[in-house]
Amino acid sequence: MNARAEAPPPLHRQLMQYDELLGYRFVPGLKVRIPHEGGGYLVKTNGAGFRCNHEATPQKNRARRVLVFGDSYTAGDGVSNGKRYSDVLEENLSDTEVLNFGLSGSGTDQQYLIYREFAQKIDFDAVVISVLVENIQRNVVKHREWADREGAALHVPKPWFELSDSGAIALQGVPVPQPFHRDADEPAPEAGGLLSKARKMVNGMGPEFKDKVQKLTRFQPLPEYDSADSRAWQLLRAILLHWTAEVKVPVMIAVLPVYQYVEKTASYANVRKRFDELAAECGAPVHHIVDDLWKFGDEERRGFRFRSDVHMTPPAHRAVGDAMAHYLRPLIG
Repeated sequence: MNARAEAPPPLHRQLMQYDELLGYRFVPGLKVRIPHEGGGYLVKTNGAGFRCNHEATPQKNRARRVLVFGDSYTAGDGVSNGKRYSDVLEENLSDTEVLNFGLSGSGTDQQYLIYREFAQKIDFDAVVISVLVENIQRNVVKHREWADREGAALHVPKPWFELSDSGAIALQGVPVPQPFHRDADEPAPEAGGLLSKARKMVNGMGPEFKDKVQKLTRFQPLPEYDSADSRAWQLLRAILLHWTAEVKVPVMIAVLPVYQYVEKTASYANVRKRFDELAAECGAPVHHIVDDLWKFGDEERRGFRFRSDVHMTPPAHRAVGDAMAHYLRPLIG
């Protein structure tokens, strides 16, 4: 029997549920502790299905309200609610509530759709678009490969935007199909070639070995930023141009680095060049969070990620939240 004809399988760890616009989002009203190398972390979600400590009510509950969008670095994989950079940001801003709309595993395309779906229904004073630099790769794919609760490979479709030569973007793949298990003899779509297999082999040797290989080879994790003409950059640029043009309150783009840039094992120069070009084009302030993280010593910066999990640790969230508050405070008064 074809796996697609069966009832759709549950998404990983029972944290997510199917969503016909986004592909998936957190199950609303969750309160669960997730095992993790950092000692486990608490996940709490609101009624809208986001890891947010506040409900997305139409009216503000404080003098100001800030909306934050991003992926798992924003949602806070590996870190409990209350210790993420959005929580630190709220601590730093007086009489301000921060609504976290982060969605783990999402691309900037899905995050833009979250803004369009939810922000139009509520009152807010500022928007933070947190772009993990890796999102440039997620925007060009039509699915993600995850593991279900039993560890089996799960094909999770997602929406995507097609970019025209004129710079217009058109939403595709909606309603998003249900996730499914592939037949055993069905090849994985968009499976990587020799380079992808080599990366998986290196990753399988453990984090210390992987770090050494990357340092020796001067590994560049995101070559899509090397050229302003790359299709992946053109798509990310177009999404951000459309998004920032739609926001009628102060908006800030916070560029979140992957650990290779934080630890200076790869050059950040081309990432900086692309986003600086974008800032000049869209007029929205762009802040390179890596500059704030570079103020810390080598040992502290290595402590900004877990040993095996590359997500940010609580000290990293603290540093990022403090930096964002510094940049955002002048925008909201």
